[in-house]
Amino acid sequence: MKTTVPAASDARAEIAHLVRTTPPLPSWIFSWEGWDRYVRTEFNPPDLLDCAPADVDVDEDDPRVDYHRHLLMIDTAFLKDCLLRARGTFGVNGNRYEGLLDMVIDGPAGTGKTYLLRLIGRELQRRVEKHFDDRVPVVHITVPHNPENELNWIWEIASFLALAPEPKSEAEARQLRRIPDLSLPVRTVLERKQTRLLLVDDIQRVSPAQLGPILHYFDFLRTRLGITTIFCGTGATDIVHAARKGCDRRDEALWTAHQRLQPGATPADLKAAVAKEQKVRSLLPVTWVDPLPWSDDAEGQAPFLAVLKGYEKNLRMRKLSKDVLTRHAQYLHDRTGGYFLYLSQLICGAAVAAILDGTEDITREHLQAIRIGREEILPSR
Repeated sequence: MKTTVPAASDARAEIAHLVRTTPPLPSWIFSWEGWDRYVRTEFNPPDLLDCAPADVDVDEDDPRVDYHRHLLMIDTAFLKDCLLRARGTFGVNGNRYEGLLDMVIDGPAGTGKTYLLRLIGRELQRRVEKHFDDRVPVVHITVPHNPENELNWIWEIASFLALAPEPKSEAEARQLRRIPDLSLPVRTVLERKQTRLLLVDDIQRVSPAQLGPILHYFDFLRTRLGITTIFCGTGATDIVHAARKGCDRRDEALWTAHQRLQPGATPADLKAAVAKEQKVRSLLPVTWVDPLPWSDDAEGQAPFLAVLKGYEKNLRMRKLSKDVLTRHAQYLHDRTGGYFLYLSQLICGAAVAAILDGTEDITREHLQAIRIGREEILPSR
């Protein structure tokens, strides 16, 4: 089945459609079946004609309840720009045999990094499926529970590709099992299915020392198969850079290079030259995803207000007030700190409560009743 997307005269229009229709459904997408379903599903708002009539009490089965529990991420200029930059990197990588660049997505927890990571993968797969329907262009994994062993990382990829043998019974599942080396079947499937992108989430759960050895395996996939890896997680920039620095013995290589380039240099000169290069924080392009800002001037409030207006556009209620969210902008930012995670939880929770109690409008009381965390504030010293 081919994915249907509207004809677009430019990349931005196509990406805007993608952002608006990307489903945030938690269908556990670390498998090809789940990921493929995620890519193909479009999460559209329900028609009020398909919902309970206005004079009928609404229950949990109303389509709007399910919809508002999974309100879409907002179509922001930032997301569009991120996708365009990622498309540019893939475009360069796809036309060369060497010098491919991996990527990093970094920022505080709760800012939407994982959503952006998956949006990039979804966009790439949809573009590939316009021309081919027999490929696995994207593989999505998370850091394994025990990242010390390289085989555990390969097992994650194998599980996504349905190559990892599952226990045949509960008794077998309770037995200690030796993890087999699935590197050959993994490589074979990735090569035959022409995989081009590996998404690795939750990098914050691994230390540089644990990540270092598996980086050389990712290097092999990039060199042998042309697969780009995107590392995503809080602190991913420093973790990946430190891991690369250790596993590639980068400082020693820099020292030797400057010795060759400056044969008459003193040890102090060499040390200064190496120190200058060591100031580089990342050898990979980094996309920073930060909380939405807020300030007293109109320009500083514009990004947050644009997001709230996007949520207002997506709401489906029968008695929705004008500017139902933007009029509470200061309060919403104070509650959420501009983090998408908390903002989405707060708006979704209030919307569902307003539908179930028959109000059909979001009030300050609805917002105040929703608990999202961030309520306990330390006293000033």
